[in-house]
Amino acid sequence: MKFSDKDISIIKGISQVAGGFTIIVALLMIFSLVQLKTINPLDNPALLSVKEQYDKNPENVNLAEQVRAMDLMARKAYFASRRQVETGSVLLVTGAIIFILLQRLIAGNEKIIPEIPGTKPDQGQYQNKYRKYLIGSALVLTAGAVAVSFILRNNLPDLNKQLTEGKGIAALEGDVKEVQRKGVKDNFKPDKTNFPTFRGEDGRGKAGGSGYPVEWNGENGTNIKWKTAIQYDGKSSPVIWGDKLFITGAEGANCFVQCIDKNTGEVLWTTSASGIPGEPSVLPKMDQDAGLAVSSAALNNKAIGAVFANGNLVCLDHNGTMKWSTNLGVPNNTYGYSSSLIIYEDILVVQYDSDKKLSIMGYDINSGKLLWETLRQGYPVWSSPVIARFGGSTQVVINGNPSVSAYDPVKGIMLWSIDGMSGDVAPSAAVNSFMTFTVTDYCDLLAIEPGSVPTIKWRDNTYTPDISSPVATDDFLFLVTGYGDAVCYNAAKGDTLWTHYFGDQFYSSPVIANDMVHFLDRSGKMHIVKASDKFELVGEPVLGEPAECTPAFSDNKIFIRGRNNLYCISKN
Repeated sequence: MKFSDKDISIIKGISQVAGGFTIIVALLMIFSLVQLKTINPLDNPALLSVKEQYDKNPENVNLAEQVRAMDLMARKAYFASRRQVETGSVLLVTGAIIFILLQRLIAGNEKIIPEIPGTKPDQGQYQNKYRKYLIGSALVLTAGAVAVSFILRNNLPDLNKQLTEGKGIAALEGDVKEVQRKGVKDNFKPDKTNFPTFRGEDGRGKAGGSGYPVEWNGENGTNIKWKTAIQYDGKSSPVIWGDKLFITGAEGANCFVQCIDKNTGEVLWTTSASGIPGEPSVLPKMDQDAGLAVSSAALNNKAIGAVFANGNLVCLDHNGTMKWSTNLGVPNNTYGYSSSLIIYEDILVVQYDSDKKLSIMGYDINSGKLLWETLRQGYPVWSSPVIARFGGSTQVVINGNPSVSAYDPVKGIMLWSIDGMSGDVAPSAAVNSFMTFTVTDYCDLLAIEPGSVPTIKWRDNTYTPDISSPVATDDFLFLVTGYGDAVCYNAAKGDTLWTHYFGDQFYSSPVIANDMVHFLDRSGKMHIVKASDKFELVGEPVLGEPAECTPAFSDNKIFIRGRNNLYCISKN
């Protein structure tokens, strides 16, 4: 294609503008990256200083408001700068592409004017050299632009990939999306008696039954059926089968599983979970406030499985007799091990996260045989597996970093995976009939539609919990943050339906029971709210001591593990 001298002059001008634009965008991206490093909320000295003051004086309302306000400001600045860098990546590559295309046109239309009279040089040979030079230069610029783009993006603090759809690993049984379009629900109805895992049946944060109390007081004994002193340290939540309640604990390097009569508070038996071949002789790296017994046990009508931060995995019968045990290898990571167990039929599912290996494993709960193990990619997390059912397919969902993924509980095959999480992932996933919801602090809340090619239906980053897990119904999604905010979303669309600031931190995960959401804060106060699109506070009973574990619900009774005592709450 040939152009006139005037056209070539215009093309040169546009090419110069594109080259200059590319350089300016690269400089702005570097500036934004420096700004991101400076305002990273996790390292902001002003915010950390106020947090430290608040931790020492948690009753100070002014400090609580200050921490909350500064956190929101830092969060908004962080995501604004992050969007600038991501947008700059696209603009940078676009500018470089325009530059190379225009340089290609110029190289093909440049005229040769001899410097001295005489024989005219070989114009074709001269143009070929010139063209190669320009194209080579343009390619170097383009490659540099692309490289800088991805280097900058990959060096963002905990940057997630902002994908709108992920990679399908294996097709689900049936067309899940078609089932979702037809509005088919999984009709999940938790048992009213058994609360067999962390956050209840399937780990979903829902309890069966009705008639749970909304008023109590642990200090004066109102509606406290019994209170039992906790013998061993631990952050694991209580689990229940029939009339028996189970907790785990540790003393020094010794681990224990305890069974307690649900109706009387009497300790029925205590079994050691230590002395297992392969157990480390020294305590593993872990958060000292958390300890060895953070993971909650899981049980069915045959056995109780428990796992500890030293890698010990044990399985007992309901009388406390050891069925089998193994050491998984020490799951060393930044904070220690905290993933709870879950059971599907007779398969004990273990999520194993360490600095050296990430995997999900399935054990025969009766024999202890390892049925399958699937390696996972990414970085260690502190979430727990959740069982979901989408379109008739049972799946184990893990909130990971960077991938949210689902697995067949019988074969261990990965069913789907999608990137989108980053940082210290501790909250577990929430699920309803149609979607999976995942979140962690200083990242995004993602609503994921599962399938052979999963998609992110909506996202939000205004309210993100650091430890507490969300809970979902087919209509609503509820969560609480580490700074005391409670939020209700429209589960399908992501609209914020209501927010409320309670003023205290939350580590415990919310549980829905009897159409009410139960938010237990760290001071031991339970905030009971209607599970609806409008904020309606039902009650705020107090335990009388700090509490960080998720409560269990069974037969009209609520069981709460406080820092020093285990409580049974009943209006009878």
